[in-house]
Amino acid sequence: MAMHKSMILRGSFYVVGAVVLLLTMVGCSTPSGLVARIGDVNLTKAEYERQFIKNNGGKEAALKSTLEDRKEFLDLLVKFRLKVLDAYQKGYDQDPEIRKELTQYRQSLATPYYIEKALIEPAVKRLYDRRLSEVRAAHILIRIKRDSLGVEDTLGAYKQAVDIIRRAKAGESFDSLAVKYSEDKNTAIRGGDLYYFTAGMTLPSFDEAVYSLKPGQILDHPVRTPFGYHVVKVTDRRQTRGQLRGSHILVRIPPENPTDTSAAYAKISLILDSLKNGVPFDSLAMRDSEDPSSAIKGGDLGWMDRYRMVIQFANAAYQMKVGETSGIVRTPYGYHIIRITDERPPRSFEEQKQELKDLYKRYGYKEDYARFIESLKKKHGYRVNTSVLEDIRSKLDSTKTTSSAGWDSTLTAQDRQMVLIMFKEAPLTVEGAVEMIQSTPDLQTKPLTKAGWETILDKLAELQVLKIETRNLEQRYPDFADLMHEYREGVLLFKAEQEAVWNRVSVTDDALHKYYEEHKDKYRWPNRVKFTEVYVASDSLRDMIADSLKAGKDIAELAARHTQRPGYKQKKGSWGFQPETANDLSRKAYVMKVGEISDPIKFEMGYSFIRVDEKDPARIKTFEEAMSEVSSDFQEYESERLESEWIEGLKQKFGVEVYEDNLSDLFSDLRSKTQPAATGN
Repeated sequence: MAMHKSMILRGSFYVVGAVVLLLTMVGCSTPSGLVARIGDVNLTKAEYERQFIKNNGGKEAALKSTLEDRKEFLDLLVKFRLKVLDAYQKGYDQDPEIRKELTQYRQSLATPYYIEKALIEPAVKRLYDRRLSEVRAAHILIRIKRDSLGVEDTLGAYKQAVDIIRRAKAGESFDSLAVKYSEDKNTAIRGGDLYYFTAGMTLPSFDEAVYSLKPGQILDHPVRTPFGYHVVKVTDRRQTRGQLRGSHILVRIPPENPTDTSAAYAKISLILDSLKNGVPFDSLAMRDSEDPSSAIKGGDLGWMDRYRMVIQFANAAYQMKVGETSGIVRTPYGYHIIRITDERPPRSFEEQKQELKDLYKRYGYKEDYARFIESLKKKHGYRVNTSVLEDIRSKLDSTKTTSSAGWDSTLTAQDRQMVLIMFKEAPLTVEGAVEMIQSTPDLQTKPLTKAGWETILDKLAELQVLKIETRNLEQRYPDFADLMHEYREGVLLFKAEQEAVWNRVSVTDDALHKYYEEHKDKYRWPNRVKFTEVYVASDSLRDMIADSLKAGKDIAELAARHTQRPGYKQKKGSWGFQPETANDLSRKAYVMKVGEISDPIKFEMGYSFIRVDEKDPARIKTFEEAMSEVSSDFQEYESERLESEWIEGLKQKFGVEVYEDNLSDLFSDLRSKTQPAATGN
């Protein structure tokens, strides 16, 4: 609860992304549904529950909360609402600086929020849904060849792929066509079979193709990827099984002679016979497996994802049930015996959400974003006014860039009023384009050439169409409206506290001296000792320092030359004042006499010689010594005093009614949902 008190009373959640408590003005005819009434604002039980869960660790913490916890949180909510009401009444919401800040914040938040909601979240959910099943597909790859001049023959490759599709749909064997024509030699020999895979493992265009087909179907057009044109057939589809936990015993095939498998096969066969005769799997794995990382764990591989195993291992493992042991399985690593020990279903969407979002950002976001922007441009009637573009290009120096000083100075006021990019709702003028270029980092250093202007126009159109699309975001996305409301009230709270508390804290010498005199007993030094040390790590240096000290050498000079404690040569070994209990050296020094030099003390893997320079018994700090602490404590004291006076004044001003009796039955709906249903006898 203390953390939330600090958040609300100090306004520390003013920064972007921090928590601001939101209270909705909801009317209620009787106090039974309320926990408080602040001025004309009704704080409902539902709103209190929502805020408590949001700010106190979730539903589980809410169910465990005591009545005192709830009272304390209610007190914080009441104070928060009083402060915000005060801010509104004083017109801070109309303050030009605050309105400017809110506008800037909305501008920074609206586009990424919209992209997240309109593009990324649906794509990630679609990716998750697709990954609940896995497909087995085959393909025939036709690569795009280049002629002697390096020109790609895309048409020739396309026609060949189309002809293969025609022949396959007419009844020719897909396997035979793959063997004969596919230029993916790794899969051609097995009829183009790609085995099982799931969404996100290939390329977006390939995924779109295979997930549009049913088993046995051949796509009616070639799929273009960076590798060429693909003829695609889906041979099977099944539900994703999830993750398996398994163990294995591995016998490797000698890498220096990979064709000599007889010795390895004989060894794995003997191990399999031992298993059949009752020898425990984990004992054999620890003794005989040639995978050292799993052998020490009895062969345990932990949780396994199908798509991170080699195909032969995955094929065997995913045909087994929990508790089963395989026969001999050959992979590129050697011979395995596999045992499946556990299984769990695919993780939920929420559990995978961030992982899938990261995958999507790498896998298909760039292409999807480009198509998304193009669709918005079409929706809003995008068109470049080419005559205006040519006119302004002719007036600008093409040898300059958008970061050159005065690059736009040759444009007249009349030029700047012309429309450069047409949109139905909000055309972009030349002046608007210049302002956008100057305020957008991605548009800096762009050349003012014809090619440069193509890049500039693409970015300008993107920015403008997103600006148009996000104008009514609050109406389309209530969560966005809530975010803006929370931020607005956070800004108002900060302003109100600044004016009522922080700006009124007056720190003067007289005030600090008075506070010090009233509280001086809390500012104390413990027993302290000041000493000089020479620290060395070896026996030979220890003996040399001891001899030098016996000969009357000054310990500070010896420290300046020989101490091996980092940073202490420059300080000639001085530790300054240290509390008596700081470490073994300070404890030893405090019982020595001033000026006394110790024998070598075993300390921190080496040896220390110390000289006591001064002692200072426990005492009250002087005002000068306590100055920084006094100043900090006084400001905190004054802030709390002023805030307390402010809150009491607001209570009198607005009126507050608190219904603590209604706190005891909070979260009853939540509790009933978490309890198992009763069963009859």
